[in-house]
Amino acid sequence: MAHNDQTPHLPRRKRSARLSLAMMGASAFGLTACGQPEQTTDVSFDSPRSYQSVDECVAADVYTRSACEDAYEASIKEVPRFNTLEECEAEHGEGACTAPTEQQSQAATGSSGGGWFMPAMMGYMVGNMMSRTSHGATNRGVYQEPVYRNRQNQGNWNTATNQASQRVNQRHQALRTTATQNRQATQRRGFGSRSSARGGWGS
Repeated sequence: MAHNDQTPHLPRRKRSARLSLAMMGASAFGLTACGQPEQTTDVSFDSPRSYQSVDECVAADVYTRSACEDAYEASIKEVPRFNTLEECEAEHGEGACTAPTEQQSQAATGSSGGGWFMPAMMGYMVGNMMSRTSHGATNRGVYQEPVYRNRQNQGNWNTATNQASQRVNQRHQALRTTATQNRQATQRRGFGSRSSARGGWGS
């Protein structure tokens, strides 16, 4: 008898885009010599990987445990929340929603009290992020997206990942013009990119 593997498959996706870190809530680093705040002019995102848990992320030996944990907690905050199970299932489909675990509730709201519902969390995507500033510095970091079920593909875990990838790409596309404008404004003020400061992440 054939054995059907019920383990959800979370494929890898590749996405690349540029945007202003200011739009993502990142803080500026330092001041220029003439008193102008340093601006992030470009950010590159590449090769997000999907993990079903923090332990799986750590075992992949790409990111540190701290980076895996931080990315998981940040992705939980991005999962849509609903006051009732009915509201969640109306949006994501019958049987596709659940109450958060104590850990998920703590990460999402800062409280373990619960009292809300979310689409079933299947994992999260983690990718590398590299930003360049008006000082010419290069900073490295990590970005993340949650992976969860939706109404259009009940029982199909892969499309939930596709949806997350599409959301990443749409967000980057919408902000690409802003990054270009920031870079042009920086160049007009005479701040070029001549040097780089190296940073790193991973194990």
